[in-house]
Amino acid sequence: MQDPLAFIIAIAQISAAIAVLNGLLVTLGQGNVAAKAIESIARQPEAENSIRTTMFLGLAMVETSGIYGLLISIILLFANPLVNIYLQHIGG
Repeated sequence: MQDPLAFIIAIAQISAAIAVLNGLLVTLGQGNVAAKAIESIARQPEAENSIRTTMFLGLAMVETSGIYGLLISIILLFANPLVNIYLQHIGG
């Protein structure tokens, strides 16, 4: 390993890409939740309000996971704490 700083940055970029892939999975999950809710409402129209409320709660929780993935990737790319730790270690 020639430059540890370049290695840290490369690993951070790979990790950020994996964290952003969470957004793709979130999209698929939200589509699945909406499809199952529509199917449930078609089977039991009298429970529409209950199903819709539960669906929106589930969608909100799933969306939070996508936002966390985006937040983690932004931190890794622009405010990586490992870079600061490495620079303090070699400087002091």
